[in-house]
Amino acid sequence: MNIRLREVRGILFDLDNTLYPRERGVFDLIRERICEFVARVTGLGPSEVLALRREYISRYGTTLGGLMARHKVDPEGFMEFVHDDIPVEELLGPDPRLSSFLGSIDLPMVIFTNASGKHARRVLETMGIEGFFHGICDLEKTGFLGKPHRGAFEKASGMLSHPLSKTIFIDDVQENIAAGGRFGALTVFIGSPENGTADLEAGRVTDLEGRFCEMPWFGRSGWKTGF
Repeated sequence: MNIRLREVRGILFDLDNTLYPRERGVFDLIRERICEFVARVTGLGPSEVLALRREYISRYGTTLGGLMARHKVDPEGFMEFVHDDIPVEELLGPDPRLSSFLGSIDLPMVIFTNASGKHARRVLETMGIEGFFHGICDLEKTGFLGKPHRGAFEKASGMLSHPLSKTIFIDDVQENIAAGGRFGALTVFIGSPENGTADLEAGRVTDLEGRFCEMPWFGRSGWKTGF
Protein backbone atom coordinates (compact mmCIF):
# COMPACT_ATOMS: atom_id res chain seq x y z
CA MET A 1 0.00 0.00 0.00
CA ASN A 2 2.78 2.46 0.84
CA ILE A 3 4.31 1.85 -2.59
CA ARG A 4 1.04 2.79 -4.31
CA LEU A 5 0.66 5.85 -2.09
CA ARG A 6 4.16 7.02 -2.95
CA GLU A 7 3.47 6.71 -6.66
CA VAL A 8 0.20 8.65 -6.83
CA ARG A 9 0.19 11.83 -8.87
CA GLY A 10 -3.15 13.41 -7.95
CA ILE A 11 -6.15 13.24 -5.64
CA LEU A 12 -9.90 13.32 -6.32
CA PHE A 13 -11.88 14.58 -3.33
CA ASP A 14 -15.60 14.14 -2.93
CA LEU A 15 -17.28 17.24 -1.50
CA ASP A 16 -20.34 16.75 0.72
CA ASN A 17 -19.86 14.66 3.88
CA THR A 18 -16.20 14.21 2.94
CA LEU A 19 -14.50 17.59 3.26
CA TYR A 20 -16.78 18.50 6.16
CA PRO A 21 -18.38 16.22 8.81
CA ARG A 22 -21.74 14.66 8.06
CA GLU A 23 -23.04 16.15 11.30
CA ARG A 24 -23.05 19.64 9.78
CA GLY A 25 -26.30 18.65 8.08
CA VAL A 26 -25.72 20.14 4.64
CA PHE A 27 -26.35 16.93 2.76
CA ASP A 28 -29.36 16.10 4.94
CA LEU A 29 -31.00 19.23 3.57
CA ILE A 30 -29.96 18.36 0.02
CA ARG A 31 -31.51 14.91 0.46
CA GLU A 32 -34.76 16.49 1.65
CA ARG A 33 -34.83 18.73 -1.42
CA ILE A 34 -34.24 15.73 -3.70
CA CYS A 35 -37.13 13.88 -2.10
CA GLU A 36 -39.37 16.92 -2.43
CA PHE A 37 -38.48 17.25 -6.12
CA VAL A 38 -39.20 13.57 -6.77
CA ALA A 39 -42.53 13.87 -4.95
CA ARG A 40 -43.53 16.86 -7.09
CA VAL A 41 -42.63 15.05 -10.30
CA THR A 42 -44.22 11.71 -9.47
CA GLY A 43 -46.97 12.53 -6.98
CA LEU A 44 -45.68 9.77 -4.68
CA GLY A 45 -45.70 9.78 -0.88
CA PRO A 46 -42.56 9.81 1.31
CA SER A 47 -42.03 6.04 1.58
CA GLU A 48 -42.68 5.54 -2.12
CA VAL A 49 -40.25 8.33 -2.98
CA LEU A 50 -37.51 6.65 -0.94
CA ALA A 51 -38.16 3.33 -2.67
CA LEU A 52 -38.07 4.98 -6.10
CA ARG A 53 -34.83 6.78 -5.29
CA ARG A 54 -33.23 3.50 -4.23
CA GLU A 55 -34.31 1.95 -7.51
CA TYR A 56 -33.00 4.86 -9.58
CA ILE A 57 -29.69 5.01 -7.74
CA SER A 58 -29.22 1.26 -8.20
CA ARG A 59 -30.13 1.34 -11.89
CA TYR A 60 -28.85 4.74 -13.05
CA GLY A 61 -26.24 5.69 -10.45
CA THR A 62 -28.09 8.81 -9.26
CA THR A 63 -31.66 9.90 -8.59
CA LEU A 64 -31.26 12.46 -11.36
CA GLY A 65 -30.25 9.77 -13.81
CA GLY A 66 -33.54 7.99 -13.21
CA LEU A 67 -35.55 11.19 -13.39
CA MET A 68 -33.96 12.08 -16.72
CA ALA A 69 -34.46 8.61 -18.19
CA ARG A 70 -37.97 7.98 -16.93
CA HIS A 71 -39.53 11.42 -16.50
CA LYS A 72 -37.59 13.62 -18.97
CA VAL A 73 -36.63 15.97 -16.13
CA ASP A 74 -34.52 19.02 -16.99
CA PRO A 75 -31.24 18.37 -15.13
CA GLU A 76 -30.39 22.05 -14.69
CA GLY A 77 -33.78 22.74 -13.10
CA PHE A 78 -33.25 19.78 -10.76
CA MET A 79 -29.79 20.98 -9.73
CA GLU A 80 -31.03 24.49 -9.03
CA PHE A 81 -33.97 23.26 -6.94
CA VAL A 82 -31.85 20.84 -4.93
CA HIS A 83 -28.84 23.06 -4.14
CA ASP A 84 -29.52 26.77 -4.44
CA ASP A 85 -31.53 27.27 -1.22
CA ILE A 86 -29.23 25.26 1.05
CA PRO A 87 -27.90 27.66 3.76
CA VAL A 88 -24.28 26.61 3.30
CA GLU A 89 -22.94 29.79 4.88
CA GLU A 90 -24.91 29.11 8.07
CA LEU A 91 -23.85 25.49 8.41
CA LEU A 92 -20.17 25.59 7.42
CA GLY A 93 -17.14 27.75 8.09
CA PRO A 94 -13.34 27.74 8.06
CA ASP A 95 -11.59 24.61 9.36
CA PRO A 96 -7.95 25.39 10.22
CA ARG A 97 -6.99 21.74 10.57
CA LEU A 98 -8.43 20.92 7.14
CA SER A 99 -6.68 23.91 5.58
CA SER A 100 -3.37 22.82 7.11
CA PHE A 101 -3.89 19.28 5.85
CA LEU A 102 -4.74 20.33 2.29
CA GLY A 103 -1.89 22.82 2.23
CA SER A 104 0.56 20.05 3.04
CA ILE A 105 -0.36 18.01 -0.04
CA ASP A 106 2.02 18.71 -2.91
CA LEU A 107 -0.15 17.07 -5.59
CA PRO A 108 -2.84 18.44 -7.92
CA MET A 109 -6.27 18.00 -6.33
CA VAL A 110 -9.71 18.13 -7.93
CA ILE A 111 -13.17 18.16 -6.37
CA PHE A 112 -15.22 15.28 -7.83
CA THR A 113 -18.87 15.73 -6.91
CA ASN A 114 -22.36 14.77 -8.02
CA ALA A 115 -23.49 18.22 -6.89
CA SER A 116 -23.60 21.36 -9.01
CA GLY A 117 -20.50 23.45 -9.61
CA LYS A 118 -22.24 26.41 -8.01
CA HIS A 119 -22.89 24.44 -4.82
CA ALA A 120 -19.31 23.15 -4.75
CA ARG A 121 -17.88 26.65 -5.09
CA ARG A 122 -20.12 27.94 -2.28
CA VAL A 123 -18.94 25.16 0.03
CA LEU A 124 -15.26 25.66 -0.78
CA GLU A 125 -15.46 29.45 -0.48
CA THR A 126 -17.36 29.27 2.82
CA MET A 127 -14.73 26.91 4.22
CA GLY A 128 -11.91 29.04 2.81
CA ILE A 129 -10.28 26.17 0.91
CA GLU A 130 -11.05 26.96 -2.73
CA GLY A 131 -7.42 27.86 -3.48
CA PHE A 132 -6.16 24.36 -2.77
CA PHE A 133 -7.93 22.76 -5.73
CA HIS A 134 -7.01 22.57 -9.38
CA GLY A 135 -10.68 22.52 -10.37
CA ILE A 136 -14.13 21.03 -9.87
CA CYS A 137 -15.51 18.04 -11.76
CA ASP A 138 -19.21 18.54 -11.11
CA LEU A 139 -22.31 16.83 -12.44
CA GLU A 140 -22.58 19.25 -15.35
CA LYS A 141 -19.03 18.47 -16.49
CA THR A 142 -19.77 14.74 -16.56
CA GLY A 143 -22.84 15.17 -18.75
CA PHE A 144 -25.08 14.58 -15.71
CA LEU A 145 -23.87 10.99 -15.43
CA GLY A 146 -21.78 11.46 -12.29
CA LYS A 147 -20.39 8.83 -9.97
CA PRO A 148 -20.34 5.85 -10.15
CA HIS A 149 -20.19 5.90 -14.00
CA ARG A 150 -16.80 5.19 -15.55
CA GLY A 151 -17.06 8.21 -17.82
CA ALA A 152 -17.38 10.50 -14.81
CA PHE A 153 -14.23 9.07 -13.25
CA GLU A 154 -12.33 9.42 -16.51
CA LYS A 155 -13.44 13.04 -16.84
CA ALA A 156 -12.31 13.79 -13.28
CA SER A 157 -8.94 12.07 -13.62
CA GLY A 158 -8.46 13.90 -16.93
CA MET A 159 -8.61 17.17 -15.02
CA LEU A 160 -5.64 15.90 -13.01
CA SER A 161 -3.80 14.94 -16.22
CA HIS A 162 -3.03 11.55 -14.65
CA PRO A 163 -4.65 8.11 -15.03
CA LEU A 164 -6.83 6.68 -12.27
CA SER A 165 -4.09 4.15 -11.52
CA LYS A 166 -2.00 7.08 -10.25
CA THR A 167 -4.88 8.74 -8.40
CA ILE A 168 -6.28 8.67 -4.87
CA PHE A 169 -10.08 8.79 -4.79
CA ILE A 170 -11.67 9.90 -1.50
CA ASP A 171 -15.43 9.53 -0.95
CA ASP A 172 -18.06 8.76 1.72
CA VAL A 173 -20.27 6.47 -0.42
CA GLN A 174 -19.33 2.80 -0.63
CA GLU A 175 -20.84 2.35 -4.10
CA ASN A 176 -18.62 5.12 -5.41
CA ILE A 177 -15.61 3.68 -3.62
CA ALA A 178 -16.25 0.27 -5.17
CA ALA A 179 -16.49 1.84 -8.63
CA GLY A 180 -13.32 3.85 -8.15
CA GLY A 181 -11.47 0.70 -7.15
CA ARG A 182 -12.74 -1.20 -10.20
CA PHE A 183 -11.53 1.62 -12.44
CA GLY A 184 -8.04 1.50 -10.93
CA ALA A 185 -7.92 4.26 -8.30
CA LEU A 186 -6.47 3.91 -4.82
CA THR A 187 -9.61 4.41 -2.74
CA VAL A 188 -10.21 6.02 0.65
CA PHE A 189 -13.56 5.71 2.42
CA ILE A 190 -14.53 8.51 4.82
CA GLY A 191 -17.00 7.66 7.59
CA SER A 192 -17.75 5.02 10.19
CA PRO A 193 -15.69 1.87 9.67
CA GLU A 194 -17.38 -0.58 7.31
CA ASN A 195 -16.51 -3.86 5.66
CA GLY A 196 -16.27 -2.21 2.29
CA THR A 197 -13.82 -2.38 -0.57
CA ALA A 198 -11.74 0.71 0.16
CA ASP A 199 -7.97 0.49 0.30
CA LEU A 200 -7.98 2.86 3.29
CA GLU A 201 -10.61 4.13 5.73
CA ALA A 202 -10.72 7.23 7.95
CA GLY A 203 -13.35 8.78 10.18
CA ARG A 204 -12.60 12.23 8.81
CA VAL A 205 -10.45 13.30 5.92
CA THR A 206 -7.93 15.03 8.20
CA ASP A 207 -7.32 11.69 9.96
CA LEU A 208 -5.36 10.70 6.84
CA GLU A 209 -2.53 12.99 7.89
CA GLY A 210 -0.98 10.18 9.94
CA ARG A 211 -0.76 7.99 6.84
CA PHE A 212 0.10 10.70 4.34
CA CYS A 213 2.89 12.23 6.43
CA GLU A 214 5.23 9.43 5.34
CA MET A 215 4.80 10.29 1.67
CA PRO A 216 7.30 12.41 -0.31
CA TRP A 217 4.43 14.58 -1.62
CA PHE A 218 3.17 15.53 1.83
CA GLY A 219 4.41 18.28 4.10
CA ARG A 220 5.45 20.91 1.57
CA SER A 221 3.69 23.99 0.24
CA GLY A 222 0.79 22.23 -1.48
CA TRP A 223 -0.97 23.00 -4.77
CA LYS A 224 -2.70 26.35 -4.69
CA THR A 225 -3.99 27.52 -8.05
CA GLY A 226 -7.67 28.25 -7.40
CA PHE A 227 -10.25 28.02 -10.16
